[in-house]
This record gives sequence, structure tokens and C-alpha cells, in this order.
Amino acid sequence: MPRLGGVKSSRQWISYSLLRLGIFAAVFIVLLVLQIEPWIAAVVAAVIGLCVAYIFFRPQREAVARSFWEFRTTEQRDADSDAENDALDAGAAPRTPPPSTPTLEGEGGGEADAEEQGRQAR
Repeated sequence: MPRLGGVKSSRQWISYSLLRLGIFAAVFIVLLVLQIEPWIAAVVAAVIGLCVAYIFFRPQREAVARSFWEFRTTEQRDADSDAENDALDAGAAPRTPPPSTPTLEGEGGGEADAEEQGRQAR
């Protein structure tokens, strides 16, 4: 399997995205020149672009997928993410439920709620 060794994952992602966008744009322009309805041309260009990228650009697609997988599965920590995690953990005190709000008439509260509201009003 060919690898794109030495290329940063962000560069791989950008180049693969631009490649797919270029295929879409080329097919879309050709279809517009052939006077196909624009919305049909967009759908057809998207499908053709997907198929061409899937069939012919497997190494690039796999390199991008591998970089996503590595990012999600490795413990990549830096000072900023540690500080953010500590701040979130410090602010994660147990939450109390919000105070109950009186129900409006006709909201299933029934007579018991109406009586309670009457007592509170006195």
C-alpha cells in the first residue's frame, strides 16, 4: 500500500479535500456547459466526484482516515488542553435541579396546583 510518508496530516487532509473539490468543480462546469439544470449538475457532479475519489485516490483517502484515527486514539496532550480539562473539572460541581416553576392553568396541574397557588397568594 503506497504511503504518503513525511507529509503532515493537515497537509494530507487539505490536499485530499482540494482534490475532491477540483473533481467536483470540473464535472460541474462541464455539465453546466452542456446546459444541464444547475441543481441536477450539482448532484451528478457530487456523485461522480465521490466515485472518482473513491476508486482512484485510495492512498490519499486512507492516509487522511489514518490521521483521523490516530488523532482520536492517541493521548495527545498539551498545556492548553490540560488547563481546559482542569478548569472544566473544577467547575463541575454537582448541580441542583432548578426550582419548580408554577404551571399555567390548563397544563395538567389540576386542582391541587390551583389550591397551592391560592395558598401562596394569601
